[in-house]
Amino acid sequence: MVAQHKEATQDKSEPIRTVVACHFPLLREGISKILEEEGEIDVISRVSNLIDLIQSCEESEFDILLLDVEIRGLNLQRILGLMKKNREAKVILIIDNDYNENLLINAIRSGVRGYLVKDTDSKHLIKSINAVYSGELWVERKLMGKVLDGTTYSTKGTVKGKGEIYDLTETEIKIIKLVLNGYTNKDVANELYISEKTVKFHLYKVFKKLKVKNRSELILFGFRHGLVS
Repeated sequence: MVAQHKEATQDKSEPIRTVVACHFPLLREGISKILEEEGEIDVISRVSNLIDLIQSCEESEFDILLLDVEIRGLNLQRILGLMKKNREAKVILIIDNDYNENLLINAIRSGVRGYLVKDTDSKHLIKSINAVYSGELWVERKLMGKVLDGTTYSTKGTVKGKGEIYDLTETEIKIIKLVLNGYTNKDVANELYISEKTVKFHLYKVFKKLKVKNRSELILFGFRHGLVS
């Protein structure tokens, strides 16, 4: 369920300060209530429009911004720019099931760290916040599956992308497929019957071969190139 990439270890002794930005009152209030009942998450602001969201970004110190794509006039680049005073703060984007693939790709490029569809359950909402707060990239598996639907993969050691051929082993390709479907290192290890340490080693080699820095860039690479054989 989570594409895992540790960026930094943050102190969990304090509640995760969260801003909930949703256009519709029922969604905004429902999400806020779920988070407040969790105990380890503190909703410091609830906003319904772009003006209040900008004000929160400029004036409040927070860790996570839960952001509904239906906020009118939303400009991700501007919001992320306003969050510079909160350097550790990260955005989780709330999107519809019939999401726009270009929106997702552009969001990854912009620096959004999590993606939730509106029919997710409260358990995964909490998990996504904790994961992103811990430095991971959260993409729901069903969402990733839609994006990658119809994409084919080589199992013979080569993958083509934008005119280049990347010499990957069969195991590396299997790991890439699992990562692109939202598996954590632990999930990959269990699926392939190898250790997490071995998974990390393979990913290190994959990053070097594909010239990406981390799992989020690997996912973006998958979107842009398709990894089609």
